[in-house]
Amino acid sequence: MLKGKWHYILLIAVFSIWNQFLWGWLGLGAFLIFYYMRYKEKPGSWLFFFISSIVLIYFSLLPSFESAIWEDDSPQDHSTIQGMITSNPEIKEDYISFTLNENHTNEKIMVNVNSGQTNSNHVLSFQHGGNCKVTGRLQLPRQARNPGAFDYRSYLKAMGIYVQMNVDQSEIQCEGRDWLAYSFQVKDNLLQHLEERYRPVTYHWIQALIFGDKDLLSEEMIQEFQNWNLSHLLAISGLHVGLIIFFFYSFLNRFCKISIEKSKYILMIFLPVYALFANGNPPVLRAVLMAEVLFIFSIMGRRWPLTDVVSMTALLLLLHNPLLLYQLGFQFSFIVTFALILSKGILSRLPSFFWSSIYISFISQLAIIPLQLWNFYYISPLSLFANLFFVPYFSAIVIPLSLLAVLFSWLPPIFTAPIDFYFTRLHEPLLFSIFHYVKDAQLLWIIGKISLITVMSYYVGLFMFMKLLENNRRKRALITSSFLVMLLIAEQLAPYLDNKGTVTVLDVGQGDTFIIELPNRKGIMMIDAAKEMSLNNKDEKMNPTAEYAIKPFLWSRGITTIDHLVITHFDQDHFGSYPYLVENFQIQHLYTNPAYKEFLSPKAYSKHTVLTSDMNLNIGKYSFHVLYPHKQGNSELNQNQQSIVLYTEFGGRTFLFTGDIGSEGERKMLEKYPSLQADILKVGHHGSKYSTSDSFLQSLQPEYAIISVGEHNLYGHPSPETIKRLQQQQVQILRTDLNGAIQYRFAKNSGTFLTMFP
Repeated sequence: MLKGKWHYILLIAVFSIWNQFLWGWLGLGAFLIFYYMRYKEKPGSWLFFFISSIVLIYFSLLPSFESAIWEDDSPQDHSTIQGMITSNPEIKEDYISFTLNENHTNEKIMVNVNSGQTNSNHVLSFQHGGNCKVTGRLQLPRQARNPGAFDYRSYLKAMGIYVQMNVDQSEIQCEGRDWLAYSFQVKDNLLQHLEERYRPVTYHWIQALIFGDKDLLSEEMIQEFQNWNLSHLLAISGLHVGLIIFFFYSFLNRFCKISIEKSKYILMIFLPVYALFANGNPPVLRAVLMAEVLFIFSIMGRRWPLTDVVSMTALLLLLHNPLLLYQLGFQFSFIVTFALILSKGILSRLPSFFWSSIYISFISQLAIIPLQLWNFYYISPLSLFANLFFVPYFSAIVIPLSLLAVLFSWLPPIFTAPIDFYFTRLHEPLLFSIFHYVKDAQLLWIIGKISLITVMSYYVGLFMFMKLLENNRRKRALITSSFLVMLLIAEQLAPYLDNKGTVTVLDVGQGDTFIIELPNRKGIMMIDAAKEMSLNNKDEKMNPTAEYAIKPFLWSRGITTIDHLVITHFDQDHFGSYPYLVENFQIQHLYTNPAYKEFLSPKAYSKHTVLTSDMNLNIGKYSFHVLYPHKQGNSELNQNQQSIVLYTEFGGRTFLFTGDIGSEGERKMLEKYPSLQADILKVGHHGSKYSTSDSFLQSLQPEYAIISVGEHNLYGHPSPETIKRLQQQQVQILRTDLNGAIQYRFAKNSGTFLTMFP
């Protein structure tokens, strides 16, 4: 009954959740009617039609995922919320966070409590099932302000959370707990016990591999695993659950002499408890629920296709929470699982475990490539070889040792000392040594964010490739694999066929970063590379501006080489990310004002040019005219007054990039270029009242003014006086603090502005 058809029902559910348009629902309905009319004589066709229709109607009619608490676009001060804690509170360095279900709407709210002001007794009141009263500022989570950047609001929305509250101790009162709090208390006691029995390095690995919390591992280690596509080893998934099932099966059968049937019942009870201890993330839920379904079918004496088992598992999870579809862990887990199941015929013919491991790593990597490029913009071609070593190593040694470490933790030190020695003296030093020696060999293929059409085409091609391999049609499989590679190459070449260019004003806070992509990828120019200085970030080596704003945008566009980098002057809000760019990107040409010797190392001189007035920078058919500073630099002037000013034209509109030049520099420019006019003005010095004078505006007569400025900055930029002067001239103002990143998309004699926020 419906054997081999559940994956079709799952596809209908997925499309119904994802699709928001009536034509999509009508199309699915038409397909179901056609299927029933075509196959109605076959056994089970009516049941397939009935269940599919129910699934289609149920998921299509789900209410829109919007907040019932949030009323308008501005934060709501002094809101009072009453609800119940529905997650295990996470204790971070600076805060404690948990989700709160509001009593009236049952909506989830992310609550962050400042831990710097929280005493230990108050922490104990934050427990699962606790009833809380919170008074504070209700606000929307922060969303991505630049293309390609991580969107925290979308991340929380995928978990059903739309609003958050950041509060102090005095603003929240909680009491009570439920039965789940006791289970979390057992977990916390177990973790405390393990922390007391093992050295920090060992404990950190146990917590990551057995309990699904990798926060205690070093950032360097986590980054290396990400770069080599090994992150799945640090996330509880089918590999970990499968090893745990094998381990406990062997223990119950061989040592406890418990029958296989009884072992199944014991595991059916144990696995949900383990999923709870492992934070209940989608991969572990998928693995545990799939194991439970297989156990049930086994006890009933029924055999079902694995595709049906996986499809049923996914359907059950989506019925419980449709938003799981938008979580990366859910997507990665099920796509890899389906790919491996479709390859079972090939795996059964492979001669040894070694070749099976190679094929599993190969197919797993192929399966996640579209998701990797959609979300992270790069793939690591050599990660296949890394997985060939690390997957067997973790499967055969590291994860089993972590399980033994938990079991042996109640035994005398003679049993725990060897495990401690291995993790501390061998395992972690080995990993760091390997990553160090292969660092130069690491190859990241940065393609950029691929289109949805490419994603769908890739998976169709991958399905055909696996089917051809299974049928031993190797030549056609080779042709199909070439098609997959060509899809990726086509995505990387697409910008070179695009006759439109883009000027992007990144929202980098209180600073400037402009990225110009010329049509047909004839050149990439960056004007300034800001590093926002924060009072909360005193570590000079950290550069969140470059890491979370500049790099994600460049990578999302497939940019690894900056052909021309212009540093208008050497203040940190224009120059601060230059060292990061040198370290992480290829810079072909560097242009600065005459004061470069104080700020640049001699190594940079070979590709360096000093720009002064009357010079031209020509890139293809585009010319950038340097209007300032004058050839004879004045060392007594501050950096702002020595800013490089560039004049150019895109899409029939003239641009003036002014750096941080003040009114004195503006006056000198007008003396030299009295007929200067610009359609689009980059307002000087973030809208300071000492820039953008009346005489300057009257001469330029700009249509648009762009102000690159940080939200709620300490300087009060942009100045009300500057805004007033612009408004008096009827200039349309675009601001990064209000609009996020600003883009000007142009072609030949036309151009259009786009902003992240209206």
